Amino acid sequence: MRKMKTVAIIGGGVSGLVAGGLLSRNGIRVRLFEANPKLGGCCANTYMGGYTFHDGAQYLAFPGVLVHVFGRLGLDHASLLPIRKIIANQTVTLPNGSVVTFGDGLEVTLSQNGMVKNGPLQKELDLLLKKWAPVFRLFADDILLHPFSMARLATKSWRHLSKFRGTVAGEITRLFSDEAVRAAMAGILLYTGKPPQTTPVTSILGLVAMLCEGFYLPVGGMGKIPEALSQAIKRYGGEIHLNSKVNQIVIKEGRVYGLEIVGQGCVEADAVISTASGMATFNFLLDAGAVPVKLHRKAQKAQLSHKAMVVQFGLSNQIDVSSHSHSILPMMPEQEKVFLPVEDELAWPVYSVPTVTAPEMAPQGGSVVEMFPPTRQSMPADDWTPEQEERITQAAMRALARLHKMEIVVKRTLSPKHFQNQLHLYHGAAYGLSLTSDPRAYFPHQTPISGLYLAGQTTYPGYGVSSAAMSGILAAEAMVMDDR
Repeated sequence: MRKMKTVAIIGGGVSGLVAGGLLSRNGIRVRLFEANPKLGGCCANTYMGGYTFHDGAQYLAFPGVLVHVFGRLGLDHASLLPIRKIIANQTVTLPNGSVVTFGDGLEVTLSQNGMVKNGPLQKELDLLLKKWAPVFRLFADDILLHPFSMARLATKSWRHLSKFRGTVAGEITRLFSDEAVRAAMAGILLYTGKPPQTTPVTSILGLVAMLCEGFYLPVGGMGKIPEALSQAIKRYGGEIHLNSKVNQIVIKEGRVYGLEIVGQGCVEADAVISTASGMATFNFLLDAGAVPVKLHRKAQKAQLSHKAMVVQFGLSNQIDVSSHSHSILPMMPEQEKVFLPVEDELAWPVYSVPTVTAPEMAPQGGSVVEMFPPTRQSMPADDWTPEQEERITQAAMRALARLHKMEIVVKRTLSPKHFQNQLHLYHGAAYGLSLTSDPRAYFPHQTPISGLYLAGQTTYPGYGVSSAAMSGILAAEAMVMDDR
């Protein structure tokens, strides 16, 4: 590979900003191209009528990984990105009248008919952490900070490999005796898009992350994360080009030559980092003849995550809740019902109130509510119509109005079509690859095409803001190593 002078980056989400910041710090000229008029991708904020709404990402997990990323970029995390811990995490209401509340850490309470009935719950939580906390710490402090290697994973985690068999439902049943507690614990992990009976047991690390380390929200919302990360590119002289959609990665004589930008023509570069998904990169951004056969097959057969929909409300009143997130759920054996498409009524409302943790996201005395109704997964993102979006929005409004007083000032709906066309998620899939995919399903940071590298949620270490940011570090490191 010839000595790099200029690197072009596709996408201004957290992974692209991190990769660009690290390369700029290494003295390489960076030109970052973002199709939208703002940075952040799915981690951006949108401001409407005095209210702050999230464009996708809802909270920050694995905060230590993000602190590590800031350190690698030479940025002061504490001053650039003040964050608050979500100390009232979730309230889950079950059909038998039980209510399970998740506070800070192991502050988990089971109530029935207004009476606290914790019984053996605290002892069972201790057993959960005794078994899984060492695995979580291994991943958070080591595995996620290095390029993926099966050999390295086996060497580091061989003592825990026997734990990785089975499903979330099986593990929760073994660990917890009360059916309401089981349902609430499984409900925390429904963000995977699958019921606990078909979710691999390793996904339980999402629950352990909340109990061990907690979830966080930046002051002012998730969009403050890309705002802070962009400081590295700006500090070290990189260029950020908004409203610059990439039409094609140009390949000449078997290696990267540059990018074709809509309305701008060809921009030359010595190397390219694509933070579009691996599927989009190899299916859309490259000429078919330039794609290696194995990567073409991988992109075609990729198991996608579920499509998501978000309905957001800005309220003039303060909603009467104490937890950040709320779910009305069936018992664990029936939680596949949560994913049934909404017809006329939303049977199992799932919603968050970020203003419980970050009140500055609404005018004084107001609230922001973000609801997550299920969608018909078989329907292509392109087929969504304004009428369908409005029907589901109205169903979400009715469901929330049955639970709380609402004085709606503004509302916003993000359908799979929005996530596909505005946020450029492949076919509208919320996380790109399915969250239950084997890590070997991720696309490589270093590709067989000379000068082409990948970052983002379909590269290791995968989904989530901190992990996507770390993927930017790993892609930039791979590029710098090749250049030596």
